[in-house]
Amino acid sequence: MIKYTNISYEKFINLSDEERKAKPYFVEEQNFYPWIPLGRNYILGSISYGSNINISTYLLNDVLHKEDGPAKIYSNGIKLWYLNGKNYSFEEWLKLTPISDEEKILIKLKYS
Repeated sequence: MIKYTNISYEKFINLSDEERKAKPYFVEEQNFYPWIPLGRNYILGSISYGSNINISTYLLNDVLHKEDGPAKIYSNGIKLWYLNGKNYSFEEWLKLTPISDEEKILIKLKYS
């Protein structure tokens, strides 16, 4: 299992490219205001939805990656599954992630 280093979003964005790739990071962004596309313009999502969203992100080599759960978790319940920066459906991710069958069963019970 990969051990991720906890770091705030503010500290993470100030790391150099080399530092970002040096180790896996768990980045938690508080009070994220999602931008919603509207034609060629963007509007602040919190204006539409009336609430902030907190995001938990797992990065390895500066790309989204998590082998034992979702790599991106939004406080509104959305979970995104990534390996090596590539987004997968939960079922695709479950087939590809390099964990034991036992762990896959537990993850399936937890997230599906």
